[in-house]
Amino acid sequence: MAYDPPPLQEPELDPDAARPLHEHKGRDDIESPDFAWVKEQTLTSRLSAWFTKKASKPEVQRRGPDGLYLYGSVGTGKTMVMDLFYNSTNIDRKRRVHFHAFMQDVHRRIHQLRIDKGVTYDPLPIIATELTNEAWLLCFDELQVTDITDAMILRRLFDELFKRGMVMITTSNRHPDELYQNGIQRASFLPTVALLKERCRVHSLNSGIDYRKEDMERLSVYFAPLNNATKHHVDAIFKKLTEGQQVVSKSLEFLGRTLEIAETADGIARMSFQQICGEPHSAADYLEVVNNFHTIILTDIPRMTLSHRNEARRFITFIDTMYENKTKLLISAETDLANLFTGDDDMQGSGYGAGERLLMDDLKLTTEHLTSSIFTGSEEVFAFQRAVSRLVEMQSLQWLGPELKEVLSSRVL
Repeated sequence: MAYDPPPLQEPELDPDAARPLHEHKGRDDIESPDFAWVKEQTLTSRLSAWFTKKASKPEVQRRGPDGLYLYGSVGTGKTMVMDLFYNSTNIDRKRRVHFHAFMQDVHRRIHQLRIDKGVTYDPLPIIATELTNEAWLLCFDELQVTDITDAMILRRLFDELFKRGMVMITTSNRHPDELYQNGIQRASFLPTVALLKERCRVHSLNSGIDYRKEDMERLSVYFAPLNNATKHHVDAIFKKLTEGQQVVSKSLEFLGRTLEIAETADGIARMSFQQICGEPHSAADYLEVVNNFHTIILTDIPRMTLSHRNEARRFITFIDTMYENKTKLLISAETDLANLFTGDDDMQGSGYGAGERLLMDDLKLTTEHLTSSIFTGSEEVFAFQRAVSRLVEMQSLQWLGPELKEVLSSRVL
């Protein structure tokens, strides 16, 4: 509370650094994850730049108080503690956001700077200024790094944010040393780990207890296996929830895309796993879904193995989005929750499928990189534990409320 927060700064574009894309010899700083590409300079160009250099305002740099990095296994209360802190802190410029949504926002800002402002150089100092102007206290939940592009962006972004006096409170299932473990080019991410440990106090909340699984009244909203009895039960629930309302299809239009939901009625939607997780969707799509529906019936979830890692990733992201937005969820699945994603490898031959081979070709990787979590599925298995814990909590009466309890206990079902 005694901290003198950083003043508002005007994000400054550098028109001299903007160059037509053809001058990049086919490369664009925006497209390079670590923005490491630098245009070659001759002695003449360096001398010219020195003599024509404009006087610039000194960059505001300050060191804020230490932040906090809370980590621990699922259900230990990390999010609850962070939210208690956030809600009890009398600070105007603060922001609480899930890590998925945070990175989505960063990518959106990069895109807008490139398209609207013609910024083809490193945009992260500009974005860091914008973010700090909006909130110098940043609280985000579930820090997890699985994507090489995110890993390289975070390396630069965190450095720029901390330079501007930002204070970070974050939660994660992993200790900082375990972030992006076995990831491609992880050595380039290690400075980010060191920076987090330098600027945040690292504290474990591991108690050996998953409080989401503690005794509480739960309602039957998870139905397995997939058979006629389950289908009949789910159909009856949907009919009861939408009683007296017209069931219609609804088109969600956002970011130039359209997502068609076939069965909806007054904030309630029924959709299949294949549509929402089997097809390519992102966190932005799922956020649009939960912004339109307070109750979702997700049907026909198969048992997933490593050959379904893409579907598992989307499912985890969808659960995270619903959890963050307090969405009510009912499910029909092939197997019980504990065995929904086992991490088993049912792929034959090389142990990786056509998608993985295509990824290796795109990134110019060799078989030596197969130990990366991208191919082993270890990150998905780890994250799925969190999803399972959250799904348990989402079956509680406290989550679902008395109205849904009344529907689920109806004799009609």
